[in-house]
Amino acid sequence: MLILLVAVVSNVQAQNIKVVKFGMLENDLTANTRGTSKLDQNGEVAALIKIQAPDTGFTFDGGSLGIVAREDRNGEVWLYVPRRSKKLTILHKDYNVLRDYYYPMSIEGARTYEMYVDIGVGRYVTVASQIAGSTIYIDGENCGVSPINHKYLNYGRHTVRAIKDRYEGEQIFAVTTDDEDGVRIVNIEQRDMSDHFGDVTVTVDNRADIYFEDRKVGTGSWQSQLREGTYVVEARKADCDPVKTSFTVLPQQQNNIKANAPVPHTGWLHVYTRPRNVKITPYDVSEPLSLPVGTYQMEFTRRGYVSRNIEYVVRHNETTRDTVTLERVTYVKPLAFYFGGAFTIRSLMGVSGIIGAVYHRHDLQASYTFGLTESDAVYWGGDINTGTKYRMQSIGVKYGYQFPLMRQLALTPQVGYSYNYLSAYEAVKGNTIYGNGAFSNAVTVGMKLVFVPVQHVCLYVAPEYMIAISKDKIFETIVNSSNVSASGFAVHAGVLVNF
Repeated sequence: MLILLVAVVSNVQAQNIKVVKFGMLENDLTANTRGTSKLDQNGEVAALIKIQAPDTGFTFDGGSLGIVAREDRNGEVWLYVPRRSKKLTILHKDYNVLRDYYYPMSIEGARTYEMYVDIGVGRYVTVASQIAGSTIYIDGENCGVSPINHKYLNYGRHTVRAIKDRYEGEQIFAVTTDDEDGVRIVNIEQRDMSDHFGDVTVTVDNRADIYFEDRKVGTGSWQSQLREGTYVVEARKADCDPVKTSFTVLPQQQNNIKANAPVPHTGWLHVYTRPRNVKITPYDVSEPLSLPVGTYQMEFTRRGYVSRNIEYVVRHNETTRDTVTLERVTYVKPLAFYFGGAFTIRSLMGVSGIIGAVYHRHDLQASYTFGLTESDAVYWGGDINTGTKYRMQSIGVKYGYQFPLMRQLALTPQVGYSYNYLSAYEAVKGNTIYGNGAFSNAVTVGMKLVFVPVQHVCLYVAPEYMIAISKDKIFETIVNSSNVSASGFAVHAGVLVNF
């Protein structure tokens, strides 16, 4: 009797696993489609068995013909077997073994079959609803939209609800050992529950995303119709901690809910400055400042110093530190390009246009002076009817070396060359003009004193002495006969703009 009892118990355990459905999928071409087909050891296209099981961890043995391949896909096992396979052994560490299950039909190559494995603790159930596409809840779990095909349910009582818009239905049924083998079908009837619904508008600040039943339903706001009861929404946003809000829906009225906004992640920003008392905009971070995580542009300014713009990244629960050193404004620049104008005081005065550059204190400039005042009349050949007045134009270049005296003051000794030529201005009691274009060449020695009251603008005065080194005969005649001078002192005073 003891031996018989052991045999009976062993037989019961062995039958925990069974196959409740097996058949060919006539319209499924998976086994014969490029990319999903497999060849057996003989080079022939294998058959495919799509196995539905209520749990994972199953292994399979195809006997002497073996198994070509196995793939786990989307909750089911794809088992490739050679054509003419006869049987399959199904094993599981928790549910024992189903040994030598013989296929109820011939297995053909390049065809697709389906198999449903039962572990002996429940039944496969298909849930349908009166209105297609309804959301199906089984024992409170959202299982998707109807129809729910081949859901494995354990023995016992189960509650199924179907909801779509304002239509609801509920059914309680039991899965028992007395149920017939195969897939049980449960169809849920639904009815209009409009009287139990209310209009719902949920809003949240900062354009946060709104999640309902773990599904994103809106950004910043969400409108819906919900059955009376208590619900929870969650507000989420990047770099923030999500926050849940519970609310109650009252039927047949407008329910306005203000959801709690997500709590921004924060970090700290602490910036030291040299010198102190620097103005920082738009935030004062001279002391540690708590800020939401993100990127911040800040401007550092102080009178007499070069402003700086710096970007900072604030990270969650971290302190970003920095030391910002501002450089003093360079009024007298060792590297600069400049241009400007001046009034030139000499025997024949004029106005000058100036352009130049400073490179590592070496100053090179060019100028053109346009004559303003005219000379005394020069009477040629003693004939008072042929007197001519002149204006003197000059083209000059100068080289100097800059010596900064103070932050806003510099002295530049200069040497240069000047080409001076005369323009006949008018004839006195006559129509004949003599000496137009007479010229002289000269070297100049002087210095330029520059004062910079504000950055990029300079006031300067440049006295110099001009020494004539050559002049044509007409120029010399004019010098001897008038107040025109080929040599002598001159002073330039004006304004320069530098960069």
